[in-house]
Amino acid sequence: MHEELVYDLELEGLFPESLLPPRMHGTAGEILEKIADEWGLEDKDHPELAASIDGVYPSVRAYLAHQMLEDQIGKHGAFDDPDSLISALLREGLIRLLSETEIEDWEEEEEKEEYEMARSELDEEWTDGLWET
Repeated sequence: MHEELVYDLELEGLFPESLLPPRMHGTAGEILEKIADEWGLEDKDHPELAASIDGVYPSVRAYLAHQMLEDQIGKHGAFDDPDSLISALLREGLIRLLSETEIEDWEEEEEKEEYEMARSELDEEWTDGLWET
């Protein structure tokens, strides 16, 4: 796995039921980990696979997501590592790279959401930029 290779992806083809296609940022292993989260995969469900991941995957559930994605594109066992799988998913059109503009817009949206969440946690103590006393 190429730890220096970081992806910014939209996963519309993997999650067509989503109103807004999930967007993910990270290495191939991190992307598989996030896909496993979306699918509800758990490490504890497959303790026998712990030795199989051999440092290539961040977790058993990332390894399981890799296997499920291979099955989804009909090429079980064809990809040796997460990066080659991500490349195949890109070729198959199940995921796509985000453009620079889309990445910037996404970052702005994320920052806005974080700001709104932080502001809502302040509740009534903070109003229009002034602390209530």
